[in-house]
Amino acid sequence: MDTVPIPFRFDADAWSVDERDFPSASSTADRLQFCLNYAVLAPSCYNTQPWFFRLTGAALELFADRSRRLPVGDADGRALVIACGAALYNLRAALRFFGLHPKVTLLPWLKEGDPLSNSEVPLARIELDRSEVCPASDRALFQAIRRRRTYLGAFDPAPISHSLIDAMQEQARSEGAWLGMLEDREAKAEVAQIVADADRSQLTQRKFRIEMAKWSRRSARLVPAMPAGALQLGPHGEFSTPLGAFLDATLSGYPPETDLIETTPLIGVLGADGDTPLDWLRSGQALQKTVLWARAAGVWASFLNTPISIPESRIKVAHLLDRNYPMLLIRFGRVPAPVASRTLRAARYIIGR
Repeated sequence: MDTVPIPFRFDADAWSVDERDFPSASSTADRLQFCLNYAVLAPSCYNTQPWFFRLTGAALELFADRSRRLPVGDADGRALVIACGAALYNLRAALRFFGLHPKVTLLPWLKEGDPLSNSEVPLARIELDRSEVCPASDRALFQAIRRRRTYLGAFDPAPISHSLIDAMQEQARSEGAWLGMLEDREAKAEVAQIVADADRSQLTQRKFRIEMAKWSRRSARLVPAMPAGALQLGPHGEFSTPLGAFLDATLSGYPPETDLIETTPLIGVLGADGDTPLDWLRSGQALQKTVLWARAAGVWASFLNTPISIPESRIKVAHLLDRNYPMLLIRFGRVPAPVASRTLRAARYIIGR
């Protein structure tokens, strides 16, 4: 799969893409390629950005870039596919904003029950169906793409309104997922304990520590410094934020960062009714639509994947809401100051022919 040069702003900082540069008078291929500038702004586990697109005539195909997978921390590839789903949603939102209705086929050549292990099998195929005016609500979601960041610090304790909670849950449902919410102190304390236990379980595995160090070193160079004394989840960011990442695995007791979870105004649990690659892909799109809706309302998010990657911990999370197949935990809240940006791979590095 060879990379190809892409026009417009692909060599600039990924977050600096400007809608005014959209090539409205250019070819379908050029317009599709331009919108990839927004796809790359999606969150991913350890900031791995594990997606790749192939241009085939007047269509784009989305692939999982398995050279960026986490064979220990994400053995079944669930977080990888969820991240690809989030990038796909950003692409859909950008196309709609520019008046282009995308026709999306998920897992177009994967037979039911087949394992998702072949890197040459696309996760989705995106074609342009027709032109249409973008609704105001979709315009707001698009505008939130460049304003979304993963916030690792402590949120303002002010509660999230129930009207916004209801709206976020509706966004998840519209993409084929569910979003449960945990607000009371006891439930959040239980989440904090589940996360801490899962973290320590992973840290006892040498292979996990090696994998974490590899990607943490890459990600840490891209994460802006937090204010002195601020609570934060560590430089892993995005989908995976083990609380005790820099503690000796033999230490006893829970790290003080559990306070960060317990003081978070709202903990969301994103899930699906199944646990197949199709469910993961839908969950990724639901994730991104939900956090963009929150961001449009002034609410930020960060993610906790560690308890989902361990079967025993995942069962505990499911029991909290009496729902099957949780996919990701999400912290929601407001922040007192703007959040700096990570450096991301520009779109020119994630497309081929």
